[in-house]
Amino acid sequence: MNRSELLSELKKEARYISNEDLSLARTAVMEAAKHVPKPYKKIYSSDYFTFLYESFLRLKRHGEVLDDEEINVMDYNSLLDSIKDKSTSPDRKREAFTRLSSLVLPYLVFIVREPLHPVGMLFPGGAKIIQKDSHYYCPVKDKQAETNISFCEFCICKDSSELE
Repeated sequence: MNRSELLSELKKEARYISNEDLSLARTAVMEAAKHVPKPYKKIYSSDYFTFLYESFLRLKRHGEVLDDEEINVMDYNSLLDSIKDKSTSPDRKREAFTRLSSLVLPYLVFIVREPLHPVGMLFPGGAKIIQKDSHYYCPVKDKQAETNISFCEFCICKDSSELE
């Protein structure tokens, strides 16, 4: 599968995401952040959902892919499997979030090649995701890459330690 084919498929599936799905997905994100410490609660809830929603809108409006190279289908399938594995709840909110993530995360990874969190996102300790030239750096990339709760292994960011 090449990038144009993937984009076409993602855009086709995006048509089936309703306003209700978006509302349910937003609620899932807000609920997931309910135990996050106060200074980070807004960042990991409403700010993060806004990032996902804006990425979803970009996906829907995206034109042609200029660099039509092949994508690694095994990586794509691994990402989808990981998204599904992390959403074991039969809850409608989690299902909506999973459907949204199954479109937005592949779009970010394979089409626009951008981080899975917004540039400037603050992490505990005050470090942020930054962009330097055409590369992105994350302060928790190497710390989270092997956990079963993140998608760091698929993110294009490099670890911030590579800047030093």
